[in-house]
Amino acid sequence: MTAAVPPGSVVVGVDGSAHGDAALTWAVEHATARRLPLVVVHGSAPLGLGRIPFADEGRLMLRESTQRVVDHAVELVHRQAPGLPVTVLRRYEDPRLTLLETAEGAAMVVLGTRGLGRLRSLLLGSVSHAVASHAPCPVTVVRPAELRAGRGRGNVVVGVELDGSSESALEEAFAIAEDTGRSLDVVHARPAHDPVSDSGTYVQRLDALDRHERAFAETVLRHAEKHPDVTVVHRTVESSPVAGLVEVSRTAGHLVLGSRGRHGVPALLGSVSRSVLERAHCPVTVVRGPAPEPGSHEREEASR
Repeated sequence: MTAAVPPGSVVVGVDGSAHGDAALTWAVEHATARRLPLVVVHGSAPLGLGRIPFADEGRLMLRESTQRVVDHAVELVHRQAPGLPVTVLRRYEDPRLTLLETAEGAAMVVLGTRGLGRLRSLLLGSVSHAVASHAPCPVTVVRPAELRAGRGRGNVVVGVELDGSSESALEEAFAIAEDTGRSLDVVHARPAHDPVSDSGTYVQRLDALDRHERAFAETVLRHAEKHPDVTVVHRTVESSPVAGLVEVSRTAGHLVLGSRGRHGVPALLGSVSRSVLERAHCPVTVVRGPAPEPGSHEREEASR
């Protein structure tokens, strides 16, 4: 079945698993809070069309299993939010292709992730990683454990850099906090020993830290002025970005990150975003930021 996708929808990928159900539950809450329509997407890899035994039976089984997944998802939505507008999109193709196509014009894509073993690199499923890496809209990844009783009620937290790459993430985080009635915690992770500020005299180091804090406060203020009803706290944590954001995610209800990739390739997740997605303890939204300027990486390396 092909359906028109309402622009500005919350798109959620489902597959009938506990991970898909967790993503669906979160997506319904988010769509309801932000007063947006919901699009439920299920993609199934098509069976081959060659002359293979029982091909017709296989196609029938695929259609029936797809119908069960979709019916289950719609039932969950109606049970959780009876008045929420829902569109169902199901296609017999790679779910990554379906979700990336649907992401065009969407407000957000929400996905579950499967734990495929002990290795950290396998914790983020291939579909979640592909969509988070390439989708033009914000992408949220949710795990089943994040929806247990008592979880998910904390503040919205956004991790920021001071190079201008976090503007889109800040805009999304303030909007989420405003629409859900939560406080916003703006966090900048700064290594305890910064080779730049630590290279001068004590007075020079204090001056560098002061400029750093002023820049941080001004960045937050620009967005806070547009969202006066949001209670916001900004703070610097002395830690690497990954370790600092993973730690604050333990008590957060929602973590928002910016990502613009590296080496001039805006379609790829940066190493920080990828690592935090794999290790965070709450739902994580990755927001695409501006692409790096040509030659910016080389200039950055040369300045070190």
